[in-house]
Amino acid sequence: MLRFLPTAAIALVGLLMFGCKSGRSVLVVRDLPNYDTRSSDHLLFLNFRISGKPGGNEHVELASASVANGRMKNLAYPVHFPVQIKAIPRYSTSALEREMVFEHPLHRSVEVSDPSGHMRREEMRANEGTLMIRMPLDSGLNRLELFSVTPEKGSVKIYTLSFN
Repeated sequence: MLRFLPTAAIALVGLLMFGCKSGRSVLVVRDLPNYDTRSSDHLLFLNFRISGKPGGNEHVELASASVANGRMKNLAYPVHFPVQIKAIPRYSTSALEREMVFEHPLHRSVEVSDPSGHMRREEMRANEGTLMIRMPLDSGLNRLELFSVTPEKGSVKIYTLSFN
C-alpha cells in the first residue's frame, strides 16, 4: 500500500498544476467587424469575461472584440486598489511595451454611503465580471498578456491573446 503513495502524490500534484494553466486564444483582426483596410489608424476594443478568485485562479475568456477607425487619446485612470489586472501588449518589433493597469472586476474598491451620510471605501467582491480594454492596433502587435496582481501572490499570468 505504501509503495503507491509516491505515485498518487505525483498524480495529485499534476492534476492541481493542470488547473493553474493560463488561458490562451487567437484573434484574427482582419475578420473583426468594422475593420477597414483603407484606414491607417485602428482602435481595438476587447471585452473579457473573468470568473473565479483573484491571484491566478481566474478563468478568462474573450467575450467580444471589435475595431474602429481612429486614434486613441491617453485616458488612463489611476488604480489605487492593490488587486489589479495588468495588460501588456507584446510586439514583434522593438516597439515600447507599455503596460495598462485596470481595476480587477472580481475584487475592487467602491465608494458607498453609510447611514450617517458619510462616504467611505468598501471592498467589493464578485464571482464574475467584465474587463473592457481599449487599445491602438499597431502593425507589429503579436499578443496581449493579462496578469492578475495581488499583494499575496504578486503578478500571475492568467491569459494570452495572440493576434494574426
